[in-house]
Amino acid sequence: MRLVFGERDTPYEAARVVVLPVPYDLSLSFLPGARRGPEAILLASRELEPFLLELGASPEEVGIHAAEPVPWVAGMAEESHRLIHEEALKHLRQGKWVVALGGDHSITYPLVQAHREALGAFSLLHIDAHADLYPEWQGSVYSHASPFYRLLKEGFPLVQVGIRAMDRDSLRLARKKGVALFPAHRIHREGLPLEEILEALGKRVYISLDFDALDPSLMPSVGTPLPGGLSYRQVVDLLEAVFREKEVVGMDFVELSPNGQFHAEMTAAQLVYHAIGLKGLQAGWLSREVDHI
Repeated sequence: MRLVFGERDTPYEAARVVVLPVPYDLSLSFLPGARRGPEAILLASRELEPFLLELGASPEEVGIHAAEPVPWVAGMAEESHRLIHEEALKHLRQGKWVVALGGDHSITYPLVQAHREALGAFSLLHIDAHADLYPEWQGSVYSHASPFYRLLKEGFPLVQVGIRAMDRDSLRLARKKGVALFPAHRIHREGLPLEEILEALGKRVYISLDFDALDPSLMPSVGTPLPGGLSYRQVVDLLEAVFREKEVVGMDFVELSPNGQFHAEMTAAQLVYHAIGLKGLQAGWLSREVDHI
């Protein structure tokens, strides 16, 4: 049976938003299981309240369609990435706004390539505990530790928020390439620098969010948990500011590894649903039913 997002699945032709499950995790280097992340988010989304009090609106009214999961080929990262690219591109060429659910963070590379092919230039907002700027990891350029190295080398402007794990070479590369870096320790000491982040981004933005950006006390179900992460409120405030001021061309949410902590799956589903609502408000697909709550 095909899983849907939330309580109501809009027919494809009428949907503005496509939720694209990408259950690929062949490049994980620590705890396994991110391939089960998309299914867990879809199942948890059934329990969400359709009306979001904070937005004063029901994001489902934008028209959300859950696509079939993208297939992958065991032991063949390059071919699997090609399939991800083709599937995302298919939906983008139909005029859909795509929200991809991973899967490991390597899937961001083919997703971003598909968005650029369909939509043109944009900057990248990367929200994560890890910089993911290794040229390769464990002998593979297709690693979940490498997508932003590859994208940076291809000239994408990059803003990284919430980082708390980064090696010296990655820091040198980030400084050389002009990456706008907002590490978690600075955010905790000085507050979330929304104006600086917005200034660093271009007018059009693709957002990639690794769930381990959140503190493991809130989000224990990830492949590489690290203490000192962001709060749910900080992540939502960041997303709200970006959607308010920029055109968000697409998103991916990655690295949920279900491990029996259902509150983590609910947190993930709620964050995805909130982001869809923010896009609906930004694009004029959705109106606030109630103001000043």
